Amino acid sequence: MSRKSITLRSQNSIEFPMMGYAGYIITKFFHSFKRLSFLLDKWETYTLTSEINNQTVDKPIYITGIARAGTTIVLEMLSKHPELASHRYKHLIVPYIPHWFSEIIKFTPLYKKPFERLHQDGIIVTRESSEAVEEIFWQAFFENSHTEHISNIIEKNISNPRFERFYKTHIKKLIYNQATSRYLAKNNYNLTRLEYILKIFPNAKFLLLIRNPLNHVASLIKQSKLFIQLERKNSLLHDWLSMLGHHEFGNWQTCINAGDFEIIQNIHNLWRKKTTYVKGWAYYWNSLYNYIADNLDRNKELRKATLIVRFEDLTETPAVIIDKILDHTELQKSQFEKVKKYYIKHLHKPTYYTPNFSDQERKDIDEVTKSTAKRFGY
Repeated sequence: MSRKSITLRSQNSIEFPMMGYAGYIITKFFHSFKRLSFLLDKWETYTLTSEINNQTVDKPIYITGIARAGTTIVLEMLSKHPELASHRYKHLIVPYIPHWFSEIIKFTPLYKKPFERLHQDGIIVTRESSEAVEEIFWQAFFENSHTEHISNIIEKNISNPRFERFYKTHIKKLIYNQATSRYLAKNNYNLTRLEYILKIFPNAKFLLLIRNPLNHVASLIKQSKLFIQLERKNSLLHDWLSMLGHHEFGNWQTCINAGDFEIIQNIHNLWRKKTTYVKGWAYYWNSLYNYIADNLDRNKELRKATLIVRFEDLTETPAVIIDKILDHTELQKSQFEKVKKYYIKHLHKPTYYTPNFSDQERKDIDEVTKSTAKRFGY
């Protein structure tokens, strides 16, 4: 594929899949009747009591980072490891009963045919492809998860026994259904929850994805413009994405508040003007990665549990980085050789766009992010 500047495909080529309407209706039903969803969850749990009673959630793996940092490709890669269970696209529709729905959907043609995901980044998926699903639960139990004027940080001193019981049981059901031993999740919003997750699972392993600010901001802008176009073509999309916990892009995007609402206000003010739009994204990148860098410096346990994965290193020296990931997460390498060889061959920098910023925009990105980027070796 030839390299292109940041231009989107024509709106005529952006289509909402026909099966998407069925998926939306089912999602809307279970979202609207949460009591029924939780009742079904309890019923499924009851029927699986003997299967999951003695299970433990050991060394779960969490992939996080700002969207467009490479989190999806790492999730896709690691989900192929036989030790790991992860949520799949099919779970987006009916997330509360992972075992039952996995068994039911086997007898349907729903999303069997491979398709390119809405992000239009060349990633082809099916209903069995790994996907970020667990945010549905976080926003159900923590009602201010996506409220910008309130800090979205969930610290280790927070206690939510009801969520923790549900969450651990849900993971066990997922592990049982996929006949594995460990849990794998991707969630960009977990950036502000790592200490809380580490409290729940003291042996958790974190993979923090980061990308050089110039290319990362370019990718964020490209994706935001795409989702604005998609929302214009189909008003259902925003509602669906909100139910699923995806608030990163589009007309109603919400920022992750890492404890400073003034920064969020400043970012929105910059986004409103064409001349400072790029600068706003640079501030957003900086606010979150500076927050996580401070956390890693302050918390020794979190730092030990976290491997920083730079997107550029992953695409330029995949063999080295994949081994580092496997070592950090304590996954068996012998069971991953074929997958590793495939990704060594296919991992590369995106070729479907290149940054197309003015000199002033490049200068703004550099000035805003320089000190934080240096903390991550850029």
